[in-house]
Amino acid sequence: MWNMADYVYIENYTRNGAMGISHVVFYQIAEAATNVVKGAAVSKSKGRLFNLHRPIVCHIRNGQVNVDIAVSISKATNINEVCLKIQEEVASALSSMTELVPFNINIKVANIE
Repeated sequence: MWNMADYVYIENYTRNGAMGISHVVFYQIAEAATNVVKGAAVSKSKGRLFNLHRPIVCHIRNGQVNVDIAVSISKATNINEVCLKIQEEVASALSSMTELVPFNINIKVANIE
């Protein structure tokens, strides 16, 4: 049995019924799109045995997906431009892969390498 809060449901998807999208899918799309941006990468864990920090967190509330991404930025890059590019890449990927799902994308610079 699946918890309904873990899925976004799109009604009348291609006129064939409803489609459910797991929050894990949003995580994977956001990670792939973030790693495409030059000068940025999804923040990695510190190698501890038990790490409660997740670099990408997806919350689904009232049919809206909120994506929080912790990133590592290269020293030689403009932070504002890189964060904007990450938001654009993730928004484009989410829009093309999930159609009309409303979402918010928040970027947190976790470290500068």
